[in-house]
Amino acid sequence: MDGFGFGLTSAEWGETAVALGLVLLAAAAARLLTMALRWGVHRVTRAAHRDLDEALAGALRGPVVLLVFAQALFMALRTLSYLEPHRARVDQVWVAATVAVVTFAAQRVVSRLLTWYAARPSVAGGRLDSRSAPLVRRAAGVVIVLAGAIIVLDTLGIQISPLLAGLGIGGLAVALALQPLLANLFASSYMLSDASVRVGDQIEVAGGPSGRVEDIGWRATRLRNADNNIVIVPNSLLAGSVVTNYSAGDPTMDARVELGLPYAVDLARVVELLTAEARRVRDEEPGAAPAGEPMVRFTRFADSNIEVTVRVRARSFADAAALRHVLMQRVHARLVAEGVAIR
Repeated sequence: MDGFGFGLTSAEWGETAVALGLVLLAAAAARLLTMALRWGVHRVTRAAHRDLDEALAGALRGPVVLLVFAQALFMALRTLSYLEPHRARVDQVWVAATVAVVTFAAQRVVSRLLTWYAARPSVAGGRLDSRSAPLVRRAAGVVIVLAGAIIVLDTLGIQISPLLAGLGIGGLAVALALQPLLANLFASSYMLSDASVRVGDQIEVAGGPSGRVEDIGWRATRLRNADNNIVIVPNSLLAGSVVTNYSAGDPTMDARVELGLPYAVDLARVVELLTAEARRVRDEEPGAAPAGEPMVRFTRFADSNIEVTVRVRARSFADAAALRHVLMQRVHARLVAEGVAIR
């Protein structure tokens, strides 16, 4: 029989079936290989660091499957006699695909290793920490990907020199177009290396949003505000603004209540009452800092009242709002019970 559909002979269909079986067999073998890879990496790293094998195995699992599948696919294509006229092109693409997968694997391994070392300053010897790791990881990833891309293009017979010349001519236009993006990228790298803002910090941007830092990305920083919403702030704006970091240094902060009192009131008696009530709040509320001494301060003679501020130290920014709520209730109840008017 000369023809068997799709322009292939029965013999060529047989070759195709064998090639397909080889690919399916390779897919099954890739699964077994990933299990063996995890065991092998564990054997190599267990003597030094037991958790390093998880990082390496996780980084290599996907690339190994892709590599095995790609090799099986191209080996199967080489067995097909009807692709003989295109053998050179198939081999070219084969090598390029292999380089691409190896580049992908190298980028993942380097990224995981840098993250692992940054989390263990004693192992890294102080040369790498969590602040500088993101910048180093990004730079290493860019270098690896660019090197792999150049090799792939050269393998496919694409001339690199005209591309580099084109980059030189259009570099200025690209730089201008990417200026906001690059500004955000460098701002994020600056913040991470400077450690002025870290994930988990409670911050407030002057004239802008406030909340807990959820993530510092390459373009923007995500804050979770008091309403449990995510606020996205461009890194360039954050780096160029005055930012109050409530988590830097001493995490405690004031929970304050401001109120007005009539001019005829006995100020000494009011100080005594408010100080006693503020101390009760400090001693009874879990969100109050036990070492902080409450403060009662008269701040201003207003038109119709004397303004006073009551302060109790909260354990953190997150505790301050709840503590202020309780302090306001206690102050109001005590002054009403003592017959002191509030204005």
